[in-house]
Amino acid sequence: MNLCFFVRKLGAILFLFAALVFLLSVNTAHAQNYGVGSEGIKGATLPGPGYYYVMYNQLYSADKVTDKDGDEIHNGFDLTTVANVHRFVWITDKKILGADYGMNLIVPLVNVDIEMSDLGVDESSFGLGDINLEPFVLGWHGPQYDYVFGLSMYFPTGSYDKNDPSSTGKDHYDIMLSTGGTYYPDAAKKWSVSVLTRYEKHLKNRDLDVTYGDDFSLDWGVGKVVGLFDVGVSGYAHWQITADDGDDATSNDKDSIMGIGPEVNYAIPSIKSQVKVKFYKEFNAKDTTEGNALWVTFAKAF
Repeated sequence: MNLCFFVRKLGAILFLFAALVFLLSVNTAHAQNYGVGSEGIKGATLPGPGYYYVMYNQLYSADKVTDKDGDEIHNGFDLTTVANVHRFVWITDKKILGADYGMNLIVPLVNVDIEMSDLGVDESSFGLGDINLEPFVLGWHGPQYDYVFGLSMYFPTGSYDKNDPSSTGKDHYDIMLSTGGTYYPDAAKKWSVSVLTRYEKHLKNRDLDVTYGDDFSLDWGVGKVVGLFDVGVSGYAHWQITADDGDDATSNDKDSIMGIGPEVNYAIPSIKSQVKVKFYKEFNAKDTTEGNALWVTFAKAF
């Protein structure tokens, strides 16, 4: 594929992405579903045709919550979440616009412990979270690049109680658009630079008169292959794009957060698998929590 043809194709795809975002943002009005930082190094690289299983494990802890200016709100806040997420991926041998076409299903199990001692809040919940179905994902592979585009939906399958801040579900449907790329500076693909973006459009909550504002997230990673290891640094950034809307909306503030940390990936060719370990330190939080996240991910090809 020559460079001009790739640029034209990439431009057309980005135009489609922008158009879809615009259409989904009409009458927009925050309750993000996507777990920022879940991908990291080569996060925008789709595998080739086949069946895959991925298990994400995340431990997140935070004892700081901030206002819209990034100042800490002192209310005895303490949050710990543990997520065990199962992803089932099928990349077909079908081609669309020269890309591999695939789909995947994500099923999360979540444990939430939250305390705000100054407010008398101490809640804990464990259960199914909101399931994500991605029926449309495309992956392109070039000599020194990979590119991905996907469309998915979150379903409100997790339990929800408007009076329980530890609820494992969000109580609304959520449409998510994904796009991004991985660039390999060297022909041997030892080095990689990747960026994966997500745009979430939340639909109206079922129990409350509120439509949470749209979210934009960016996962990135820079890595180098050394033997069976792929090591480097990765991170993320998240911004709420539009304000919450509805009679039950409690604020017009928009939240944002960033995170960065080391990542180590280890390939196990004998069982067609890979183990990823990442640790993120969050910073620059506004109108949200700020803490640390540990990810351990296992992926296997069949």
